Amino acid sequence: MKKFIPFILCILFLCSYTLYSSDFFTSITKVEYVSSTKTLKLSSKVNVEHIEQTIGKKVNSNDFDTSLNKYLQNNVKLSINDTPVTFTFSSKNPDGNIVWIYYEVNGVNSVSSISIKNSLLLDKYPEQQNFINFIVNGQKKSLVCKKGSDSGKINF
Repeated sequence: MKKFIPFILCILFLCSYTLYSSDFFTSITKVEYVSSTKTLKLSSKVNVEHIEQTIGKKVNSNDFDTSLNKYLQNNVKLSINDTPVTFTFSSKNPDGNIVWIYYEVNGVNSVSSISIKNSLLLDKYPEQQNFINFIVNGQKKSLVCKKGSDSGKINF
């Protein structure tokens, strides 16, 4: 029995190492309608390393914001009340191994539905899942975008 103890300990170590070293391929986006300013505010939380590898720029480089904006414009599409809208990139905030990305749609009078395509990181990381939480007129709804199903519509 004593011969098996090192073997069992080795197996347990390898299993725990695998669990803790696994990469998670998720992003979280919050979409909130602020009626007082007629603004749809979006904030996305993504892994710094994954976004850097995807757009080919370091988060602190001078041209990261420009490349990030272009990437967002190509991978996030919005329609409000069945009308396509464009958003404006506001800023980013790196925080350890994640980066918060802020963007918004101005001049939104009312929201009865939002259609969104969120294909962030899906080409580079097929396991990626993009969780989207909506808050509109006090109602909270959620949607998950992933490879093969990168868009959806929420009605309010």
